[in-house]
Amino acid sequence: MSSGPSVAPYPRVLFAALESGVGKTSVSAGLLAALRKRHIPVSAFKCGPDFLDPQVLRRAGNLPSVGNLDLWLTSKSLVRDRFRERALPRPPGLTVVEGVMGLFDTSSWGTSTYDVARLLGIPIVLVVDAARSVESVAAHVRGAVKLLPGTRIAGAIVNHAGPGWHSRTARASIEERARVPVLGLLPGSKEVQLPEKHLGLATPTTEPGKAWSRLIGSLGDWIEENVDLEQVQSIARSAPPLPLLRHSAVARPGSSRRVEVGLAEDAAFCFTYPESIEALEREGARIRRFSPIAGEQVPAGVDAIYLPGGYPELHARAIAENTPFLRELRAWVGDGRPLYAECGGMMILLERLRDLGGRDHRMAGAFPGRTQMTPRIAGFGYGEAVLQRPCLWGPPGAKVRGHLYHHSRRTSPNNVPWSWEFHPANGASPIEDGYSRRQALAGYLHVRFDACPDLTRGLLGLDGRSSGPVGKRRSRGGVAAT
Repeated sequence: MSSGPSVAPYPRVLFAALESGVGKTSVSAGLLAALRKRHIPVSAFKCGPDFLDPQVLRRAGNLPSVGNLDLWLTSKSLVRDRFRERALPRPPGLTVVEGVMGLFDTSSWGTSTYDVARLLGIPIVLVVDAARSVESVAAHVRGAVKLLPGTRIAGAIVNHAGPGWHSRTARASIEERARVPVLGLLPGSKEVQLPEKHLGLATPTTEPGKAWSRLIGSLGDWIEENVDLEQVQSIARSAPPLPLLRHSAVARPGSSRRVEVGLAEDAAFCFTYPESIEALEREGARIRRFSPIAGEQVPAGVDAIYLPGGYPELHARAIAENTPFLRELRAWVGDGRPLYAECGGMMILLERLRDLGGRDHRMAGAFPGRTQMTPRIAGFGYGEAVLQRPCLWGPPGAKVRGHLYHHSRRTSPNNVPWSWEFHPANGASPIEDGYSRRQALAGYLHVRFDACPDLTRGLLGLDGRSSGPVGKRRSRGGVAAT
């Protein structure tokens, strides 16, 4: 007797470009909004180390989260599994994937958008910009088709297509010279321009309000009026079937009681991979969210704290004024209780933060040092941390992959015993990083918890290095006792 099919269609399509700034986020978000308007179920993913674009895609698709596909941070098997956990396995649903940087960028490391598309068998739709060219857009498409074998460019969308002759000629050039169908010709419009911040796109999380509803609506109309949605769906359905997952991703309690994790989550702390939260939940953790910039404290009774990155510099005054929160962080770290902080989360654990306006803000002072915001990016790219001291990530000598993405410089005393040495993948000089104190760890590096099981289990006190979660010592006012 058959136990049912072992594969499923997984209709899916990936939007890529040959460089950044061409419009693939706008196209991806607009498609999600247009499909949702037609009551077609959608899911979405973003390739590479990006926290901003997923927030736009999540709002456009009205989704609980957007998955991350990253062949540097995680293994091929994890990428396959996480995709099949989140993708819609059968029609009429459709999964939209947005690429990162240029289609082939970092292919020498095996981590490019092209590598993700090839691994998951996703048809590629190339977004090209005709703002400053006409027939020459065909060279972009033909070059992508020819550059690497096995690349399936199933269609093209032309952004900034002018009226009349400009659009007709760009379409004819691509279809005749590159032999790739043009699925849409998108006119330029200020109504569909995504706002930006100093770290990249502004997002519905960092700039909440009705303006985003109008923008998402405009993006959906823009795509619906200028792109052949039926042809896009046909391309998505042409993707080869994928094996169904054989295991369930439900929570797997790791102890006799649930470990509670306080997660800072608001416009200042919004750089979180959903897979990291799911990794904690699979180990039986209960996530309790709170907003430091709204004056909220660490939830009473939690066993561990997670402070992700984001934009603390834009909300430094509100954070500085939340003195009970900062005081509790200082006591928590001083006691060596389970805490993990990345980038912006690390910045508020130091003594001071200077914003782009030159204003100093007092922070928690849990670790020595201060940070100063810089107008240009100060740390960016993939790399590998080699541990120098035992910490939540593991023993000395262990290696952890991650990425940097920050606009700040850190000044610390010369005698800080750094926890790891970060080796950039591009061959640049190693960087010392990582404050630690017993079960507390903070640094600039962003990682994925599901690819770093020592971190997941260490934060939850399930790694055997302690008898369980550290006890909850709190004063009557909610501030940890020192």
